[in-house]
Amino acid sequence: MKAVDTIHLFEDLSQELIYFLAELKPDEWNTPSPIAGRSVKDLAAHLADGSMRRISMQRDHYFPAHQHDLTQYEQLIDYIQELNQSWMEAMRRLSPRVIMEMIKKYDKEVFELFSALKPEDDALLPVAWAYQQVSPNWFDIAREYTEKWHHQMQMRMATGRTLLMSERFLKPVYETFLLALPAHLNHLALFYENHLLEIEITGEIRLRNRLHCKNQVWSFVDLTATTAQTSLRIPASIGWILFTNTDRNIGNYLNNIVLEGNTELGYAVLNLKTVLS
Repeated sequence: MKAVDTIHLFEDLSQELIYFLAELKPDEWNTPSPIAGRSVKDLAAHLADGSMRRISMQRDHYFPAHQHDLTQYEQLIDYIQELNQSWMEAMRRLSPRVIMEMIKKYDKEVFELFSALKPEDDALLPVAWAYQQVSPNWFDIAREYTEKWHHQMQMRMATGRTLLMSERFLKPVYETFLLALPAHLNHLALFYENHLLEIEITGEIRLRNRLHCKNQVWSFVDLTATTAQTSLRIPASIGWILFTNTDRNIGNYLNNIVLEGNTELGYAVLNLKTVLS
């Protein structure tokens, strides 16, 4: 697995978030986000919570008691969603200014914490949506980067603001997301022996990955002249929306996605989820 470097982007991504939030009119904070039941303010509070919980766990070694078996994927999802919902409901009593101040303070501390870690050491938390039991720090950090990026994008989308689609911000997002694809297909037990699958992200960035199925295991392979039996060309403006459950309806985007070959396999790729929801 090739490392994806994202730590250098955290400060700039956080600054973009602060600029965005500072420009919002009071009523825009209550704008519904693409996630049902969650406003722009809810998502901003969620981002603050993510940084504070990370500091609590990784700096202070504080883990609250709970009744869930977090080794079970569905129970992990339930637990995370319960934490998220209870926090957002509590934060509705706080002002936008307080939430912004929380983001400024704890985003900075998260960046400092991550910067002190050795990239290849075992991370505090595995990347569960990649079905890993242990992950290197760089992957855990990259996961946090995509979390902060896609929630900011959802808020920008809701309020009609410019999306962060520059190659600098966007390419590491897709590089991180696609790392989960072999495990996703293996988890589905969707095996086509000696099948070559190609995924190309197009538009604002160009990224191409190939996977091969051998002995009922999908894995990345080097690009070769061999023609893939199944290929997908996904616009960069669409893929992240599907992968992060920003819109769960794949049918809304099929006219802009090119799928050639095995339809079942292609749809499995489009159903890749890089969030715990």
